[in-house]
Amino acid sequence: MTTAAATRARVERLAALCAEAGLDAIVATKDASIAYLTGFHGLQLERLMAAVVRADGTGALVVPALDRDGVAAAPTDCEPVLYDATSNGIPELVGALRGARRVGVEEDHLSHGRALALADAGVEPVPAAATVMRLRVAKDAEEAAAIRRACTVVGEVMEELFAELRPGMAEREVNALAEYRLRRRGAAHAHTLVLFGDHASQPHGEPSDRVLQVGDVVCADLSASVDGYWGDLTRCGTVGEPGEWARRAWAVVREAYDAALAAAKAGAPARDVDAAQRAIVEAAPDVGDCLHGAGHAIGLEVHEPPFLIPRSDDVLVAGTVLTIEPGIYRTGHGGIRLEDDVLVGADGPELLSHLPLELRHIPADAG
Repeated sequence: MTTAAATRARVERLAALCAEAGLDAIVATKDASIAYLTGFHGLQLERLMAAVVRADGTGALVVPALDRDGVAAAPTDCEPVLYDATSNGIPELVGALRGARRVGVEEDHLSHGRALALADAGVEPVPAAATVMRLRVAKDAEEAAAIRRACTVVGEVMEELFAELRPGMAEREVNALAEYRLRRRGAAHAHTLVLFGDHASQPHGEPSDRVLQVGDVVCADLSASVDGYWGDLTRCGTVGEPGEWARRAWAVVREAYDAALAAAKAGAPARDVDAAQRAIVEAAPDVGDCLHGAGHAIGLEVHEPPFLIPRSDDVLVAGTVLTIEPGIYRTGHGGIRLEDDVLVGADGPELLSHLPLELRHIPADAG
């Protein structure tokens, strides 16, 4: 669990970055950033929530009054600023800024309308999402331990899933069961994407009523948030003995996984991790296509920067937790992806998940 000492230190570090950037304050509006700075895990929906960090090291937490009990229990020294349903939260946010004029905002999250409202109140919004992420990107020991716990939960459910898969089961049924099991183990949020056969050629396909059949490839991508932090793992299998395509695809992805993992070092450009896997996957066009990057950072959000993609200019820093997840996809055949969560350490990458890496065998009988 996040402690008051941890949130206090985070606010102080962000205040220092705020002053360094010539800002009077920073307003964080992403749920994950608010949780990082204050320990308050809210559900923002249409209502404004914001963590205000001023350059002098003081802070405020602006939230609707319906969250008053959650704010009172949060491990933070930030002043609570509550507003009721007669307000949109902007006047309260402006008041919490205490006259700050040049204010950093998470420009990839703050709506255009709210930015205009701040400008109308005399506040100059300045892009500062990267400044907030400078803190969030390197996980401390507590955060890494939370991600390990999430990986353990996801791994247990993954093992149960492959042990029970049989021909005749439907994608919707399997996904619903996996989500139930993740939540039963303490996941506050869960994403399940288990696809069969030709459906698995869509990395972000929608589970349907398609029934598992002999000869199918199964691509199972499970993620869950435990104690606020995410674990995200993918494993694949075949119903019966793997066919020629599945064997070749698995070999390509496993080689790409090893290459990307080896490249995930502190000081390495994020795009180099992608390049390591992409060189292998794209060298097998007859097997399938490379449809996504090598992975992404993970933490309070299931997808965080840096992203392991060709256009990234980010450099990996020690403490970042990444997914390493190369895949290869062929329409009409399926998809093979292999994903683990990895801590970028000073001495090299450290796996936080420990599931076996082999292509799973699913019995061909209905059992």
